[in-house]
Amino acid sequence: MSEFSGLARALPLREQIHGQLRTAILNGDYAPGTPLVEAELAARLGASRTPVREALQRLETEGLLERRGARGIVVRELKAEDVTCIFEIRESLESLAARRAARRMSPPVLAELAAVVAQMRAAVDDPNELERLDTAFHDRILATAEGARLRRMLSDLREEIVTWRFLSLSTAERRAGTVAEHEAVLRALEAGDEDVVAQIVADHIARARESVLAHVRNRPEARSAAAS
Repeated sequence: MSEFSGLARALPLREQIHGQLRTAILNGDYAPGTPLVEAELAARLGASRTPVREALQRLETEGLLERRGARGIVVRELKAEDVTCIFEIRESLESLAARRAARRMSPPVLAELAAVVAQMRAAVDDPNELERLDTAFHDRILATAEGARLRRMLSDLREEIVTWRFLSLSTAERRAGTVAEHEAVLRALEAGDEDVVAQIVADHIARARESVLAHVRNRPEARSAAAS
């Protein structure tokens, strides 16, 4: 696999290690089932074991790693059926949140959402920042939608698929599409049309799903399985 790049000092060490490991996993540098050993990674990175342990725990929460008996923590296989199922659930919940928010929308909240969209336009070439702003946009809609149960369900779901959401923004075309889709959501909210905004949000999540599925099917292990 490719060597890790040197660790910068701008971010906390656990964040740097998490970012490098996530990138390596998503790039296919680690095949599914590969054990990630805390002590070996710490030695390779020139870091203590604590930030490595924290990074591994976060990657497990994000669904990129799993515990497998005596082998310890290993790279989890990204399965198309898992992606499809969880994004379909998110599509239903996010569109419901948007519908509810449209009924309760106010000028101050619309101004906040417009400001986020403007920041998204400026960050279209930065997938990390765009993912953060995407989350902020949907979080504001969710807060406006109200409903503790809906908020709890969506928050748990987003935690589980945070890496897949980042993956869906990995191409310039998809990032530009994401910005345009959020602009359309904003316009529908400004018009107060809950049916339209629910459909636009559902379509937005569906496109994100297809982007992730394309990446999953393009991974080396997926291509090998299809050819066998």
